[in-house]
Amino acid sequence: MKNIHFIIAFFCLSMATAYSQSGKLNISSGVGFEPTTLMDNATVNTLPMTLKLGYQVTPMFSLNAFGGYSSTTAEPTVINDGLAIQSTNKQTFLGLRGELKKGLGERFEVYGGGGLGYVFQDITEKTTTGRDYLQVKGEPTTNDPNAPNGRLMYAGFVGSTFFVQKHIGIYAELGYGVSLLNGGVTVRF
Repeated sequence: MKNIHFIIAFFCLSMATAYSQSGKLNISSGVGFEPTTLMDNATVNTLPMTLKLGYQVTPMFSLNAFGGYSSTTAEPTVINDGLAIQSTNKQTFLGLRGELKKGLGERFEVYGGGGLGYVFQDITEKTTTGRDYLQVKGEPTTNDPNAPNGRLMYAGFVGSTFFVQKHIGIYAELGYGVSLLNGGVTVRF
């Protein structure tokens, strides 16, 4: 919980600093196409969704608050005595990220950077013997009895934005965080 307070305090201080300087406000909303749980052969219940609120501190640097949500269900895993477990993982992401930008003309820009945040996890497991499922919620997971409900998360990314109008653009981004590949709409004020 101390990590959450640190992140919120850091965000408030950063945004206050950003607002005291000249710059532009950006709001972006997107959908992820490849969740970070892809390697677990998980089924996607909800496509990863992201929301970013950013402030362009200088022409080449932007500071963003970001949030995201995803939900996946892993394939059933047999652990012992024929007992199978199927896990559903709902993740909520909150954090800060910095972007270094380079404009290539009036309508196109590329960017990259890194971020730090916190992931809240809600893991639900279903165990089975035969066809009957028993819901196990709020207990330590059978696969990892010491699994925490949250953890620090880092993110690294590269992306580009194409402005179809002066203040409205579409973006595509590749990196680690909420999703491996995502895209969406951005509005610049």
